[in-house]
Amino acid sequence: MSEQTLDGLESRRALIEVALGKRPADFYIQNGRLVNVYSGEILEGQDVAIAGNRFAYVGPPTDRIRHCKEVMDAEGSYLIPGFVDAHAHVDFFANPLSLTPHLLASGTTAAMADPHEAVGALGLQGLEMLVAMTRDLPLKFYFSVPVATPPFPEVEGEPVLAVDEVASCLARPEMRAISEVTPWVRLISCDPDLLIKFELAHRQEQRIEGHTTGASLQKLNALVAAGLTSCHEALDAREARERLRLGLYVMLRHGSIRRDLDSLVDLVKGARGVDTSRVMLTPDWMDPPRILQHGYMDSLVRAAVERGVEPVVAVQMATLNPARYLGLDARIGGVAPGRLADLSIADDLAHVTPRIVIANGRVVARNGAYVGEPLAVPPAALELAWLPHRVLPGEFGAADFEVESPVEGGSVTVPAIRTVDKTITLREDVELPVQDGYIQLSSDGDVLKMALLNTELPGFRKAFLTGFGARVGGLASSLAHEPHRPLVIGRQGADMALALSRMRDLGGGIVLAQGGDVISEIPLPIGGLMSVESLEGLAGQIARMNTLLREMGCTLESPIFTIGFLTFSPLPWIRLTPAGLRDVKTGRIVWPVPAG
Repeated sequence: MSEQTLDGLESRRALIEVALGKRPADFYIQNGRLVNVYSGEILEGQDVAIAGNRFAYVGPPTDRIRHCKEVMDAEGSYLIPGFVDAHAHVDFFANPLSLTPHLLASGTTAAMADPHEAVGALGLQGLEMLVAMTRDLPLKFYFSVPVATPPFPEVEGEPVLAVDEVASCLARPEMRAISEVTPWVRLISCDPDLLIKFELAHRQEQRIEGHTTGASLQKLNALVAAGLTSCHEALDAREARERLRLGLYVMLRHGSIRRDLDSLVDLVKGARGVDTSRVMLTPDWMDPPRILQHGYMDSLVRAAVERGVEPVVAVQMATLNPARYLGLDARIGGVAPGRLADLSIADDLAHVTPRIVIANGRVVARNGAYVGEPLAVPPAALELAWLPHRVLPGEFGAADFEVESPVEGGSVTVPAIRTVDKTITLREDVELPVQDGYIQLSSDGDVLKMALLNTELPGFRKAFLTGFGARVGGLASSLAHEPHRPLVIGRQGADMALALSRMRDLGGGIVLAQGGDVISEIPLPIGGLMSVESLEGLAGQIARMNTLLREMGCTLESPIFTIGFLTFSPLPWIRLTPAGLRDVKTGRIVWPVPAG
């Protein structure tokens, strides 16, 4: 019998004996109002006994339970299970270790992270880095496995993870799903690579995350038949109900990418409210300033209650429901014997702001402040090699950002990306002057150049952008979602080259150059994706750069977030890929104009 098995048997024996009063609890909480997510009740006068890292007894006070030295009086406050985020992104801007104290302090004790960026940018080593970085934390991290990175191999390069690598990953216990499949059009075309990877997930009884933006009912049927198990992309209650009726788990998104609860909440309240057992709350992603200001999963529960959702239902959608979806409800998601001892103590069920947070049977936060062990980024995380297609050439300059014209002089009309909001774009044809065979920018226009590294050229794939507002000299980013290649926008070739060069020197990041000087930067040295700063330090850097860009004329809500989505190829309606500007609906490259 292995040592691990013996440890497990002793732990189970301890739980039984504490529940029967044969040995003292390690930690005892008394006089609480338990939010019982299993029965949907609030139970008054409840005590909780913890043995090791699990709950042993939950119920009314009894003399048969032997207290221990560590006894906490809940003073009639609410005992709420630790929140679970079933669809988190923790691998861009902030790193998981800087996020952990703040997520814990707001009551989140478990998350399934989609390592989409880390894998797309760094390959399998990116996933291994995240797993190693988050192992044995009080916040339990689980992961999904990206299978569609990049989304469209014909224009973005070969899949980063091969079939055998996907199979190996899916067999690991910390993996709970296939990551959101953004290019669903490949599925309805019966793409063999995706279908093979889906079959591997089915064999391991893993979930398959959907991203079904814009799919009609008929196409949704095909996608569910293909194996999708959830979607977080419904924009209103009708779309959410449609997905729920087809057997999908539905995640109601309210975070920094989109805040959709106003249009989604009718799904779960009032006379037309549905059975909510397959409905969850998720931020999808929340930026550092918003986490610091509003919290994390607790802010979603608050938002749901403010919009008329019953408090217990809102809590269920952030605890038991995501735990069930992930197949983890025997471990997390509720306060019950045998489950891991994760709970918050909050004075107000409508606001669920925790004054005490317990994870794995230990107090980890008090009054909004983390009290656990300090967390430091391991040096190895700063040493990972970028995938070859992301590595900038040794030399480049202003001339690399000149755009050849199909005509010699006069003017030319070219397609451009127009930014609509943080993530959505439209095609806008713009007329630009031509001089000496190169397209120029009008002195009074709102058009910028944009360039994406394309090592196959070699050099940069260049196009045009409008709607950004700020007349920046050069704004470079190593955070270009999906192709993960260095991206730069701007009006001056020299500033564009300077911004990219400084970004490389930083080991990745976002750099703003103007008039020959670097005027703002956000270093992201962990794979060119994540900062090593505290959440507070990173939020300050983000705020400073966004403020500068607004002072320069940008009206976008989050400019530095938006530039990263200019290359997000599955989203409507036009995106920059290594092959050029791609019309998302038709799949055609519209710039450069194809020969013939």
